[in-house]
Amino acid sequence: MIRSVRNTLPIAALVAAGALGPASAGAQEPANRPLELGIDAAAVFGLGDESSMNISLPAGRMRVGFFNATRQWSIEPALGLNVRKTEGTDAVTTYDLEVGALYHFNPSAATMTSPDMSTVYLRPFVGVTGFSGGDTDDSEVSLGTGLGIKLPFRRDLAWRLEANAGYGFDNEAFRLGVNAGLSFFPR
Repeated sequence: MIRSVRNTLPIAALVAAGALGPASAGAQEPANRPLELGIDAAAVFGLGDESSMNISLPAGRMRVGFFNATRQWSIEPALGLNVRKTEGTDAVTTYDLEVGALYHFNPSAATMTSPDMSTVYLRPFVGVTGFSGGDTDDSEVSLGTGLGIKLPFRRDLAWRLEANAGYGFDNEAFRLGVNAGLSFFPR
C-alpha cells in the first residue's frame, strides 16, 4: 500500500512531456510567452472505501502556467505543502504535487490581456499526494480533469473557478473537488 514518490514522479513527467510536445511544436518566439502565477483555495471530497475531506483556505496550493505560442495550451505545475510540528511529537508533512495541461477555448482571452474577456478551460491532470512523519509515509497517484473559467477583474488579475473530478489509485477513491483562486499575469 505504501508507495514511494520516487516511483510516481516519472508518470507525472511523462504526462507533462506529452502535453508540452504539442504545445511547443509551433512555438518560435519563447520571449513572447506569458506566465500565469496563481494561488488556489480548494475543497476535495473522496468517495470510496475510505471517504475523506480536505479543505484548504485561504490558499492550499500555488501554481505557475507556461503558455505555448498560440496561448491555446498551457502546462501548469502546482504545489501544496503543509508542515505541522507539535512539541514532543515528530513533524508531519503533507504535500500535493500536480501537473495539468490547460486547453483554453478562447485563447485570445487566456492571458487576460483585455479586462472584459473571460475564457473557459479544460484541465486534465496527474498528481501525487501524500504525507510523511512519525512512523508512517504514504503517497498516492491520481488522475483527473477539471472544467473552469477565468474571470478578469483587472488587466493583469483574474479570478479562477474550477470544478474537477479525479480518481486515486491507492485507496481506489473517486474524488470531487472545487478550486477558487486568483491568477496574476506579469507583463
